[in-house]
Amino acid sequence: MSGFDWKKSLIKRSFLEPLAVLLIFTYLSFHNAWLSDDSFISFRVLDHFVNGFGLRWNIAERVQAFTNPLLVLLLSPFYYSYQNIVFWSFFSSFCFGLTTLYFLRKMAASSVAYWIGIGFLFSSRSFVDYSYSGLENSLNYLIEASFFYLYFKKEEDPNSSKLPTLVLLASLGLVSRIDFLLIFLLPLIFLFVKEWKERRINPTFFFRLLISASPAILWFLFSAVYYGSLLPNTYYSKTNVADSLFHTLRQGSRYYFYEFKWDPIVFLFLPTVLLLRSILKKKVTYYWAALGFSLPYLIYILFVGGDFMAGRFFTYVILLFGIAIVRTESLGKKEIYLLSSILIIYNIALSSTPIHTIRQQAKQNPWLLGREEIADEKLWYYPATGLSWYKKSDSILSNLAKKKPFFPPSQENVFIKYNTGVIGFFLPTEYIIDIVALGDPLLARIKGKGRVGHKIRHLPLGYFESVGSGENRISDPQLKEYYDSIILLTRGDLLDERRWGAFWEFQFGSKRKYIGPYSIDVDREKKMWAEEIRKKNQGINEI
Repeated sequence: MSGFDWKKSLIKRSFLEPLAVLLIFTYLSFHNAWLSDDSFISFRVLDHFVNGFGLRWNIAERVQAFTNPLLVLLLSPFYYSYQNIVFWSFFSSFCFGLTTLYFLRKMAASSVAYWIGIGFLFSSRSFVDYSYSGLENSLNYLIEASFFYLYFKKEEDPNSSKLPTLVLLASLGLVSRIDFLLIFLLPLIFLFVKEWKERRINPTFFFRLLISASPAILWFLFSAVYYGSLLPNTYYSKTNVADSLFHTLRQGSRYYFYEFKWDPIVFLFLPTVLLLRSILKKKVTYYWAALGFSLPYLIYILFVGGDFMAGRFFTYVILLFGIAIVRTESLGKKEIYLLSSILIIYNIALSSTPIHTIRQQAKQNPWLLGREEIADEKLWYYPATGLSWYKKSDSILSNLAKKKPFFPPSQENVFIKYNTGVIGFFLPTEYIIDIVALGDPLLARIKGKGRVGHKIRHLPLGYFESVGSGENRISDPQLKEYYDSIILLTRGDLLDERRWGAFWEFQFGSKRKYIGPYSIDVDREKKMWAEEIRKKNQGINEI
């Protein structure tokens, strides 16, 4: 009887595990990959950039209508060589996702802990939905996974420091999305204090940290000069609102409750693991660390009122929970059976989990919003942009890939829109007035009201004519003067000395927000809303 060949068995096992991960992730990707309308705000900027118009949303003005500069810059050389945004978005998200899973495996205490950890992540609608979408989440998964891999890795050389590299990763994360920095805030503070106590912080070391932070520093410098603003226009559109703090906190708590109903595994699984390990008197520091590190971001979610996209703001916290689980040491048989059984039963019992097809996931109409006005964005847009439905009649993926509009042409060159992503991508040279103000430099400075993330502004009388003609024709004298300063910032010569005075006033001074009354273009607003209602009733088939 021949002996068992352990070497061949280990080689076979080491090959089968990544293959299994690849197959499962490919399956999940095919059924859950989609593109959100908001992603095409960034894609319109990307399209303008590679075609020589600069990092602009409307070609006529320099406005940062996107929150994810790093993704736009990373995709630029690829999109320049082959202008098919559907391919590059899906392909890049797939690569980011696989690399994230690789770093999770590098962090894993064991193969079993790894599978339980990714089983948790693959059971989460939030995590899987935003592994795609065209937004920056998938890229940020990779940054977060690589950051915490290095953070928790034992230092081989006691005299070396990983703080500069971690600052570099956090800096890239900030360029990817400013609020993403909150995930790294406490780990960086703890490590800095540790380095300080060990007397490593000196002028030379501090200079190294500044060099490591250069991606963020350079981006802010570029943004200040090019856009005339340190922060993206979306910051002003989403924070300059008429809501009271109480209303915002209430909406933020509703976002939490919605997540608990919509994706319950997020709030149930980690406490279950923590409780089980505590009962068995095993190490639980990984879970407390994950909860602690996620605290700044969890507080942030509450104070900004959450989001209109179900689950999106919880994705980075969910990944932190997954990281804690894969790092779990000394898992006993009872723990393995119990945790695995919970995940299996959860996925079988709930047809809404990502392992099921879209038809199975859509138990109820995603186009009917509750009082929270939070939407399942993936199911909302899946008929039009879902990967597995690309052959269906409602799909516009082919149109998006070829930049071929699915609506008849129009002679107009200025449009007023509520949803601006896909429409804007198909109308690259036309000027779009975004009444939610994500891409509008004037309306973002005026207080907005309405649904979270979609705060609507009233259209100033004469504004439509102003952007159409290139001349300031706003009827209200005070607002007209205010808009003159915005024109200087967004359309004036970059080297015009007057821009720096305007820059200071808009960033830190009296022009940060416009609070005065103004005349409203009532007729155009009525016409726009009538068109929006008609299109909603008839289907999206024209501008």
